[in-house]
Amino acid sequence: MGHITEDELRARLNRTEAANGFGNRFLYLHVHRSKLLPHGGDDMDAAVTLALSECLQNAVNFARSTGRVTMTPAARVSWEAVYKDLSAEQSGLLGAVTSRAEAQTIRLSLLYALLDGQGRIDVQHLRAALAVWEYAEASAVHIFGDSLGDPVADEILRALKQVGSTGMTRTAIRDLFGRNKAGDRIAAALALLVTKGRARMEQRQTSGGPLEMWFATS
Repeated sequence: MGHITEDELRARLNRTEAANGFGNRFLYLHVHRSKLLPHGGDDMDAAVTLALSECLQNAVNFARSTGRVTMTPAARVSWEAVYKDLSAEQSGLLGAVTSRAEAQTIRLSLLYALLDGQGRIDVQHLRAALAVWEYAEASAVHIFGDSLGDPVADEILRALKQVGSTGMTRTAIRDLFGRNKAGDRIAAALALLVTKGRARMEQRQTSGGPLEMWFATS
């Protein structure tokens, strides 16, 4: 388990890590502080802490003595109903980090079953797992929804969204990077934005010749 800010996560999780099976091994859970507690919260009652620790220890002991865990017939039917949607592909960085939806959900179902002291995954365990996955997926949409995973393309898209209907010339786009990005690299990023339907180009005639104007799509 780790903690990181949204901005740092987007900056540090590069396209290779997202696409090579590293980024999709995590559940991304967007959390924030719900209240201000300058002196901390109330201490949990010792009896409650003891009861919870005993329940957890019992679950661990049960899991250690349990062999292969399967599904009940009802859970199998429910799993078959959601499997297609969980396996559906999504594009961009979001698709890369959520591409293990079915694997993550079934593992969560397994954990819920073992915590429940059951040797088979039942419908209630699957439903609980799906609820966690849905929140994790919504968190990923919040964090990565507009990202393509290409840092140059993502930077251009952010700039295009900021200027709105004004648009940007190719020169202005190049200046975003202090002219430190090669023209071919910028062209590839723009091509990616067009392919993904995130940006469009208009040619305008000026006294000096045709001018490329780039805009973010709605």
